[in-house]
Amino acid sequence: MIRDILLQLASYPSPTPDWVFDPVVRLAERFDARISVALCQVHIPRVSNFLADRLVGANEVIARENDLSREHALRLAEAFVAQVPETVRGEQMLVDCISRAAAAQVAARGRLFDLLVLPVHGDPEQESLAEGLVFGSGRPVLLLPESARAQPWDRVILGWDGGRAAARALADAIPLCRAAREVRIVAVGGEKPLGHGPGLDSVREHLARHEIAAECVEIAAKGKNAGAALLDHAAQVGADLLVAGAFGHSRMREFILGGATRSLIAAPTLPVLLSH
Repeated sequence: MIRDILLQLASYPSPTPDWVFDPVVRLAERFDARISVALCQVHIPRVSNFLADRLVGANEVIARENDLSREHALRLAEAFVAQVPETVRGEQMLVDCISRAAAAQVAARGRLFDLLVLPVHGDPEQESLAEGLVFGSGRPVLLLPESARAQPWDRVILGWDGGRAAARALADAIPLCRAAREVRIVAVGGEKPLGHGPGLDSVREHLARHEIAAECVEIAAKGKNAGAALLDHAAQVGADLLVAGAFGHSRMREFILGGATRSLIAAPTLPVLLSH
């Protein structure tokens, strides 16, 4: 069930645009959920080097940027109250961030929420933030591009390769699939061999036990990785939501994104639910 949604809002260098509130409110109302926000206010530390401060006025510049972040954060807080109905409005959490990405702080706050929502609006650190939330929160993360403003959440595509991450994403997406009108399980053939896990028909039977009717489709990679192929297919069939497992390689307790996951994060053309 989806009862608690955490929406990440950025205040620096440019604030999260107001369009994000409408699709999240529609999603919350659909599940009788509440929306809380993790509002990142960037606090850049002062430089301790006297010469750097004297020559280029570093601390004066830093103070201006911190003031800008505070102003943006205040406006976002006001927009949250103005645009999110009280019936679905949760708490505002001001997160003091030392960088724009601030993934660790938001991921920690998000571990007791059912769904984390990350707006996609051209932030140059979007990939780093998404990676940190997906691999650090333990919760599903919904990447939300502006195209979501007009989408009704009715047509869902489940990417399936038989692996552990895909299974986690499938479980996290059950509430969204139950509320959808059409669910399609899609395997990408030709990009790599499918895992040794259950096949498409077994996934369909599993969803049927949750009273979810789904069709199975296998598509060709056509030289693309699985993430890019799934995005292309979603565009072709007019899907509202793409669900996929997030894959990464652990190095020194950090994750290096796999190619398919990187494609989904870099430029999602529709809402993408990622689970690890």
